[in-house]
Amino acid sequence: MASVVKRGNTWQYRVSYKDSEGNYRTKSKGGFLKKKEAILAASEIEKIINFGQDLSIGDMLFATYFQQWFEVYKQGKKGLANDYHYKLAIKFAEKYFPATTLKNLNKAAYQSAINKFAENHTKATVQKRHTYMKACLTAAQQEGIIQKNPAWGIQVFGKVETKKEEEKFISEEELKEITSYISDRKRSLSHYLILIGIATGARFSELTGLTWDCVKEESIIINKSWDNTFKKDFSDTKNKSSNRIITIDKETNRLFKEIKLLLPNVPNEKNLVFLNPKKGTPISNNAVNKVLKHACLQVGIDAPITFHALRHTHGSLLLYKGVNIKYISKRLGHSDISTTLQIYSHVLNELEQKESSVVDEVISSLLS
Repeated sequence: MASVVKRGNTWQYRVSYKDSEGNYRTKSKGGFLKKKEAILAASEIEKIINFGQDLSIGDMLFATYFQQWFEVYKQGKKGLANDYHYKLAIKFAEKYFPATTLKNLNKAAYQSAINKFAENHTKATVQKRHTYMKACLTAAQQEGIIQKNPAWGIQVFGKVETKKEEEKFISEEELKEITSYISDRKRSLSHYLILIGIATGARFSELTGLTWDCVKEESIIINKSWDNTFKKDFSDTKNKSSNRIITIDKETNRLFKEIKLLLPNVPNEKNLVFLNPKKGTPISNNAVNKVLKHACLQVGIDAPITFHALRHTHGSLLLYKGVNIKYISKRLGHSDISTTLQIYSHVLNELEQKESSVVDEVISSLLS
C-alpha cells in the first residue's frame, strides 16, 4: 500500500510490501516537485511488487548479482568461450564496482570504469566487457529490478591501437611468393595447412577440426572446429553460417592426397587431417605461425603475418577478382553479409573508386 506525503516543498512516497521471505519492508523516495509525480512513481513500484519481484535484490552488490545471474541464465548455454568472456566481465565488475549495489550503479560511474579500462586495452576488448555486462543489466531492467540501464548509450573506445583492417592483409604478389616458397618446401603438416588455408579461406580452428570423412573430391565440409583453448577436443563452429561446404580445385585436392601419404601408419582415433602424431591432437597454431613467419622473412615480407591474415587475404583477393560479395560471405562462413562488408570496407572503397572512374569514362564517351 502506498502513501504520499509532502516534505517541505517536495513530495515523497512510501510503499509497504512483503519480501520473498515474508518480512515486511518499505520502499520510499522523495524529491518529487508534484504530488502526481510521486503517485505515478509509487504505482510503478507497486506494479513491480505485484509481478512478484523482490525489491531487495537491487540492494545486492552488482558483481554478486552479475555472478548469480550468469550461473542461472548463461553458464553452459553457449559453450566454454562464452562462459570465459562472462567470467572476465564479472571480474571487471568486481574490480571497478567493488562496493556498488545494483540499484546504485549509474551511467557516470559505468562510463568512468569503461574509460579507465580503455586506457590499456584495445577497443575490441573494451567492447566485449561492455557487451557482457550490458546483457546482465538489460535483463535486470526487464525484470524491473532497476528502472534505468546504466549501460545504455555508453561510449566505447580503446587507447591501445588495434591493427587496421588493411594491415591484416597481404598483396596478391606477396601471397604468390609465400605460396611458391612453401610449395617448394613441403615437408611438414604446417606447410600443408598454410597452403590449404590460402586455398580455402577457412579458419584455423575449422581446418584443425577437419576430419577425413569431410574431405571430398571437389569440396571440404566444415561442420565442426577444434577447441584448443578449453575442451582440447571437437567443438561447434563459430556460428550457424560457419557450417558450410567449401569448393576446392584439383590442386587443393592433390594437397590432401599428399597429406595422407605423410602419415600412412600413424594411429588416428579422431580421423584428423592435420594430426600431430606425437600428441594425437591437431598441430598447434604456434607451430604453423612459426613456419609462416619464417616464410614471410625469406620472401622479404618485413612484417610477418599470422595464419588468420591468410583468411582475410583470401577474401580480399576474391573481391578484387570480381567475385560476388554474397558468395564470399558464404564461403568464409560469416554470420551475415554485414560482417563481410565491415571487414572488407577498405577493399570495397578502393573498388568503388575504380568503378566511379569507369562510369565517368562511359558517360564522357556518350556525351562527347
